[in-house]
Amino acid sequence: MTSRFRVVTDSTSDVPTEWRERFGIEVVPLRVLFGTESFRDGVDLDGAQFFERLGRAERLPTTSAPSPGDFAGVYERLSRECEGVVSIHISGELSGTVEAARVGARSVEGFRVHVVDSRCLTVCVAHLCRVAAEAETLDEAVRRVEERVPRQRVLALLDTLRYLEMGGRIGRAQALLGTMLDLKPILGLSEGRVVPLDRVRTRSRAIPRLIEHLRKDLPVERLAVMHAEAPGDAERIRTQLATELPDVEVEIGELGAVLGTHTGPGTVGMAYITR
Repeated sequence: MTSRFRVVTDSTSDVPTEWRERFGIEVVPLRVLFGTESFRDGVDLDGAQFFERLGRAERLPTTSAPSPGDFAGVYERLSRECEGVVSIHISGELSGTVEAARVGARSVEGFRVHVVDSRCLTVCVAHLCRVAAEAETLDEAVRRVEERVPRQRVLALLDTLRYLEMGGRIGRAQALLGTMLDLKPILGLSEGRVVPLDRVRTRSRAIPRLIEHLRKDLPVERLAVMHAEAPGDAERIRTQLATELPDVEVEIGELGAVLGTHTGPGTVGMAYITR
């Protein structure tokens, strides 16, 4: 007997393992390349292993999207298990992943695959996957996801400017000045692209400012605190938000390799869907 439909995503969504197992969410990995070494994100390299390597790297690793064939193989297999798929992916402004999914879907004839550009990243995409998985039908899943895409938000506080400099996002002089002044950038997302929102001196001041940015967007429907090798700060933020927002389930998620490449360890942030 086949199930009604399945949810597919990619490894940038940072879907918690428990959700993957409970909802049968299929995750197609991107690849992370350190020099000539290639790893499947979340399969050959977990978060802790990735950040340990990143700390030793003189150059940033590169990342590559799954191929259309990778997606076609997953859709082909699922066509024998269910009646259709909703496939939800990182913003097309940030990665070629969603386009590879569309090409892969076209090669599987007679099987319904609805590909969604989330216009977002990390745990926001995981939230969309859960919203889809909790629907009764594929049509309902697609509708519930698409109506939430414009309401997604991401806020991220970086602990260091080093990785933005290594990636060519800012110049060396700017990075050096920021490090000397202990400036902590707060980033957000607009039109599917990462944008600077704020700069705060010292981490102890920046974390409350991060929460202030969230308060401007209340009320929220779903909320997760995310971090890269900063579980203590993430738990403190989660505890505060759980007290302030007693009617919202506040989860904790860990950033994976793709976003972690550009933010570095020590990053904390929030991914949420406004009401």
